[in-house]
Amino acid sequence: MTVPGKTLSETAAEVGVEPSTIKYWCEEFSNFIRPARTPGGHRRFSDKDIQDLRYIRQLLHFQNLSIKQVKEMLNEKGTDQPEFQTEETGLVPGASATPTVPAMAALAQELANYLEKQMELIAHQQLKAVQAALEQTAATVLDEVRDLEAERFEHWTRFIEHSAGKNNERILAAVQELKRSPQELEEIKRMYAEAKDRWLIEEAKVRMEIQRLKHELDEVQNQSLWQRLVWALFGRSRRLTETDSSDKSTDPAE
Repeated sequence: MTVPGKTLSETAAEVGVEPSTIKYWCEEFSNFIRPARTPGGHRRFSDKDIQDLRYIRQLLHFQNLSIKQVKEMLNEKGTDQPEFQTEETGLVPGASATPTVPAMAALAQELANYLEKQMELIAHQQLKAVQAALEQTAATVLDEVRDLEAERFEHWTRFIEHSAGKNNERILAAVQELKRSPQELEEIKRMYAEAKDRWLIEEAKVRMEIQRLKHELDEVQNQSLWQRLVWALFGRSRRLTETDSSDKSTDPAE
């Protein structure tokens, strides 16, 4: 016995959805969509069934109603809709289900908006990762600068002690060798006093420079991480270069 009606695949093509969607709607809206079945259990959809499925598609896809809302609407009004027209496609019952250009443009715009949001999210995550990496790098560079400053302080201390020891040795050796007249001894004492004064002055300058550098480091601790990084890379390198140039132009033994 032949059961009239269209098959599931033919109905899905006319409605404009997948066959699995038609099966799902038949289960969800079983009170409204009741296709006939063949002796083998296959569904056969009448023209009324196809019209009702198109109406459900309009409510779900174009009016953005939920399954629950569509069920409530059908319970109130039923599926007996003489005519309906979708804003996106301009379809009426029995017309072709192929989307028109405005519908395709709307879908393309929706897809573009979704992709734009996803790209913004990915860019934000990448920006946070780069910022964290830069902050870590800045902290590492600042630690290295502190180590270099500590080494420079130690170098200055050894230089002062070495210079003082060498000057004292030379002056004492000269005193031992030049045991002559009282005038010569007074001259040697005067030279020793001048050398000692110069050494004390240089020592005071070095200690002031050390205090200044410590004060700068204390100020840097109160600044932001980026300000400390700029100070470490540019401000300190310039001052160290100027200090080294000044040291080379002056003979410490004088």
